[in-house]
Amino acid sequence: MSSSSASPERWSTPVVCIHWLTVITVLGVFGMAIGREFIEDTAVRKEMLQWHRLAGMCAFVLVLIRIPTRLRAAPPDHQLSRPLQVVSAAGHGMLYLALLALPVVGYALASARAGHVDVLGLSLPGLLPRDRDTAELIEGIHGTLGWAMLAFVGLHAAAALWHHSVRKDNVLRAMVPFAK
Repeated sequence: MSSSSASPERWSTPVVCIHWLTVITVLGVFGMAIGREFIEDTAVRKEMLQWHRLAGMCAFVLVLIRIPTRLRAAPPDHQLSRPLQVVSAAGHGMLYLALLALPVVGYALASARAGHVDVLGLSLPGLLPRDRDTAELIEGIHGTLGWAMLAFVGLHAAAALWHHSVRKDNVLRAMVPFAK
């Protein structure tokens, strides 16, 4: 955290940028995962899987940048009660955990399917040996984590809207790009 005693009204520009880049990336990951289910063309499905994997890797890198960036930033003073602070911290913790776990589990899934991972022509070493049963197990875990993350994201967005509409505080405005 910043050594400054004054709390800013907004998150720093790097925190805001990384937040929204993460949002866009995660929406892309989900869009490709869901979109594949409606595509019959095998070549298109494979291409979408490649982009899904790349976006998942990008989300992982963003969260690795995001965590220290967020920890170094002076948070806005939202004047939350202690229970709201605890709920907020828990919710953010679950989001960060899902943002870290999903790509790792996805990498393990791709490894168990093929023994290695190909992402748009780049061949990466596998985390696990090729094994169909392991791949099926990990696929279920990856899917469950994905839906859980979608729920966390939805709750996060709902909480931001609640702060804006019901509490009428600056929690949402503090993260909106270009807000005054």
